[in-house]
Amino acid sequence: MTARPPDRLTAPDRPPAFIGVDAGGSHTMVVFGDGGLHVLARAEGPASRVSPGAAVTSAAVIVELVRRAARQAERALPAAAMVVGAAGAGREAEQRELEAALEPAGLAEHVRVIGDAEIALTAAFGDAPGILVSAGTGSIAYARDPAGRLHRSGGYGWQMGDEGGGYWLGRWALTEAGAAHDGRAEGSTLPTRLLAALGLHEFDDLVRWAATATPMQVASLAPHVLNAAVEGEVVARRAVNEGALALAALVGVKLAHFPGGDPVPVAAGGGLLRSTSPVLEALRTALSRSHPRAQVSAVPLDPAAGALRLAARGR
Repeated sequence: MTARPPDRLTAPDRPPAFIGVDAGGSHTMVVFGDGGLHVLARAEGPASRVSPGAAVTSAAVIVELVRRAARQAERALPAAAMVVGAAGAGREAEQRELEAALEPAGLAEHVRVIGDAEIALTAAFGDAPGILVSAGTGSIAYARDPAGRLHRSGGYGWQMGDEGGGYWLGRWALTEAGAAHDGRAEGSTLPTRLLAALGLHEFDDLVRWAATATPMQVASLAPHVLNAAVEGEVVARRAVNEGALALAALVGVKLAHFPGGDPVPVAAGGGLLRSTSPVLEALRTALSRSHPRAQVSAVPLDPAAGALRLAARGR
């Protein structure tokens, strides 16, 4: 890759710098650090999830945040290496597309794009074995087995799966709103909550909104389902429990790569599996019943730091 001339923010004889990027569906986090994994600066901004054919849009967000982090760290660009873990980039075609879109900016001498779940797996376990289950806009599970091999399940997008993710929960809420309006389902506060959240007044307004809503807009309804579940709303609790069962199934498939009967560490990532989320609580319950070997950690993840680790190690 041909790098642009460096931005001379500081003296060029400093130790090499590295960049880790968590390009998610709800926000982007950039970590600027050194070879000892000391964080020199962080910059956070809007989503930069990769969509087929739209890598340039994702790259624009990442470029701006990397340059902001470099200024904060008072370090020159290009850095020695950058690893970007991007939502929507679990497959090679999207990875190469985003790499090509980032190249003209000259952010780093070496740029590598991988799936966001892979950087979260590194943040959770380093090089050790374990399972990561992540639920944000979508859902996915990654595992590193005792031999160091990577395995994946889920993460196929809103049209083919992503059960238990934000889009799935938002879609559930819309479906229940329609069924309740017709009298096909029990009454729920969800329709009223959705109308208030969207600034709408009547059910027909919600129908019109849903007809043109993007997957991200539908996923933005998920927090309202979670809030209702925390408050004891029966329909919302049912959605949370069914979503947790789907996530537990992703973990269960990965357990087959861990022979024997010893406990297997499981890390939870993504906006829907934060420590206070009812989905995480329901996931723990589901796993304890169906897959008791899976031991879910409560330690919060820093995926951008996982990307920084991979960049510094040249991986």
